[in-house]
Amino acid sequence: MNVSLSTTPFSAADLAEFEGLSREVFGGDATDEWLASLAWRLENMPDVTLFFAEQAGKRIGFKAGYATAHNRYYSWLGGVVPSARRQGVARALMQSQHDWLLKSRFHQVESHVEQDNAAMINANLKAGLVVAGFFLKDGKPYTIMQKATPTG
Repeated sequence: MNVSLSTTPFSAADLAEFEGLSREVFGGDATDEWLASLAWRLENMPDVTLFFAEQAGKRIGFKAGYATAHNRYYSWLGGVVPSARRQGVARALMQSQHDWLLKSRFHQVESHVEQDNAAMINANLKAGLVVAGFFLKDGKPYTIMQKATPTG
């Protein structure tokens, strides 16, 4: 498996790949309205990164994030296509993102996880993030997870 990094400005191919992967990863939850909100973030948030996992010439997963302050990075969204799950793809994507953060100006990474997403909470805990708080969004409870990232 190969993991590659794309940064802004994104190519049309990267944006199309991101949308297609999002549809495959999130299924019926990937409405046109929701996908439009994702595209808006990719085009408007500062310092957006997209990590893509590729296997046998096909992209099978992604991990996206962006700056929320000069030295704070928001690990925003990620997913792996159903046929490639439980093979370490998400872990490799997160590790690539965190390795990149070590070389960046960012001193902290933050993630917001729906509280019923135990797999993502556990993955974040294994990667060294800790629970820093909670909030409600549209009636759904979320866990705020953070980790200090020493810069290199």
